[in-house]
Amino acid sequence: MKTVQRLAYVALIAVLFVIAGCSSGDAPPKQALQDAMKNMEKLDGYSAKMSLGIDNIELPASEAQNGIDMTTVITGMMKGAKLDIKMVYAKEPKRTDMELNLLLSGTTITIPMIMTDDKLYMKLPALPMLQLPESAAGKFVELDLKALAEQQGAAATTLDAAAQQQLVQELGAVVLKHFDEKTYFKSVKAKDAGIPDEVKADQVIQFKMDESNYKQSVEAIVNEMVPELLTVIASNDSYLQAIQKSKGDVEKMKTDWETDKAAKIDYLNQNVKVNELSVTGAINKDKMLAYQAGKVNVELTDKDTGGTTKVNVHYDMTYGDLNGNPKFLYEVPTDAVKFEDLMKQMQLPLGL
Repeated sequence: MKTVQRLAYVALIAVLFVIAGCSSGDAPPKQALQDAMKNMEKLDGYSAKMSLGIDNIELPASEAQNGIDMTTVITGMMKGAKLDIKMVYAKEPKRTDMELNLLLSGTTITIPMIMTDDKLYMKLPALPMLQLPESAAGKFVELDLKALAEQQGAAATTLDAAAQQQLVQELGAVVLKHFDEKTYFKSVKAKDAGIPDEVKADQVIQFKMDESNYKQSVEAIVNEMVPELLTVIASNDSYLQAIQKSKGDVEKMKTDWETDKAAKIDYLNQNVKVNELSVTGAINKDKMLAYQAGKVNVELTDKDTGGTTKVNVHYDMTYGDLNGNPKFLYEVPTDAVKFEDLMKQMQLPLGL
C-alpha cells in the first residue's frame, strides 16, 4: 500500500508540470491553452531560460547517526537552493544544449551539457568529492548512449528531444481535459500576474488548484486522468522509449493503478493538503508560449507515523527564438573524455 500511496502522491504533483498556463486572442482560457500546446509541438527550434527555487522543504526526522540527524542537514542545504537553466533546442539537427547553474549553500555549481541524437556530453564540476583525474579537468565527458545501453543488455536509446516534447504536450492535453474551465482557469492581466515587461503577451491565463477545489479534483485524477495518461504512453513506441519503459511495464502500472481506487482517493483526501498548485502563463501574438511561472505548495502527512513532508517551490520559464535559429551554447568537443575511460581511471563500475 505504501508504494501505491507514493505513486498517488507523485501523480498529483505531476499535474503541475504537465500543465502549461497560456493562451492567446479572445478564445476561452482552456481552449486557448489547448491550441497553444498544439502549436508548441510544431516548433523547429527555440531558446529558453528557466529558474527553479526551493522556498521551503521539510521531511520527517530520521534516526540520528553519530548524533547527527541527516534529514535536518539535507533539508537545511536544500532550503533556499536555486537552479537556473539556459537551453537551446533544435529539431534538426537533433540537439539540445543546456547550462545548469545550481546555487546550493552559498556555492554555485555549473554543469554544461550537450545532447545530440545518440550522445550526451557533460562537463563535470571540479568538486573535491568527485575526485576527478587530471585528464578530465575542464573537459567534457562523452557518453555513447547506444553503446552503453547495449553493454548493459538494454535496448539502445537516444535522446529524442522532439519525441519528449511531443510526449509532454500530449500528456498536458489529457490533463487539461479533466479540469473544468470555470473552476480552475481564468484570464488575468499581465501586470497583475507579474509577467516580465520584456514578454509580449496577448493573453495571460492562470490555472489554480487549492484547498477550495482540491477534493473535487482527486476523483477525476484517480478515476480518469491517470489511467488515460498511462494509456497514451503505452500506445506510442516513441513515448515508451522516451521514458525507457516497455509497453508491458506501463500496462502493469495501469493495472496496479486500477486496483482499489477508493483507497487511493481516501489516501489523497486524508493525507495530502494542497495549499497551492498554480501555473500562470502567456502566449504571444503568434499563439506561441512565451512565458510561464508556477508554484507548488503541498503537504503530505503519514497518518501511521505522524511524519509530515512539506514542499514549497516555484519556477518560471521564458522562451525566445521561437521557430527561429538560436545559437547553440557550445561547440561539440573534439577532445572529450570517453565515459568508459573515466570510469576506468576512477576505478568505478561502468554502470554508475
